[in-house]
Amino acid sequence: MEDISYACPRQKFMEDLGIQWREGKPDFTQVNKAYLEGRTRIHRDGSLEKIVEDLVKSWEMEASHKTNTEDWQSVDTEAFTIRGNNQRSFTLKELIEEGNYNVLMQNQPLYNNTDHSFKSSHDLFRSAFDQGFPWELIEVFSGPPKVAFSWRHWAHWTGPYKGRAPTGELLEMYGMAVAEVDENLKIKSIDVHYDPNQLLMKLEGKELLK
Repeated sequence: MEDISYACPRQKFMEDLGIQWREGKPDFTQVNKAYLEGRTRIHRDGSLEKIVEDLVKSWEMEASHKTNTEDWQSVDTEAFTIRGNNQRSFTLKELIEEGNYNVLMQNQPLYNNTDHSFKSSHDLFRSAFDQGFPWELIEVFSGPPKVAFSWRHWAHWTGPYKGRAPTGELLEMYGMAVAEVDENLKIKSIDVHYDPNQLLMKLEGKELLK
């Protein structure tokens, strides 16, 4: 039988007392199960790939659930910026206010970030992907201090999206990112490059161009 214990995601920086959680301390049991069932890569403990994957998962946890910059440990809280598809950069405080979806989907034809708050953007996709929206690292192309890597996001469409009934189909999204880290592997900046429109077109019921 395959030993998958080393492949289980590790969201760090969750145990300190006094953390200001957005909606209470998160439980990743369901999304971790979806990750283990749907992943296409298994990165060995101690490998650069596993270190980077765990760091991104810890950052993603903090971005989705921590409201106080002082509670963040995955990033350099003073220097941190994030940018998607060469749009404007956001500081840590702006990311906490806006949320990942609004920050990383600026000026998209099928998603108007100005129509959404942090909560409404997360509710929209949590509704559609109510069994979880796992993320995996595919490959690392360069090591610290500038870590370039490819990634995959996926989910089965199992809940309603803007009133549209789910199809149950597997939806996938691929991209690249470059994260600059300091000597303690705290993230100073993230540049993300990807096309969300194929996934959004499926959710909107629009036909892909041939």
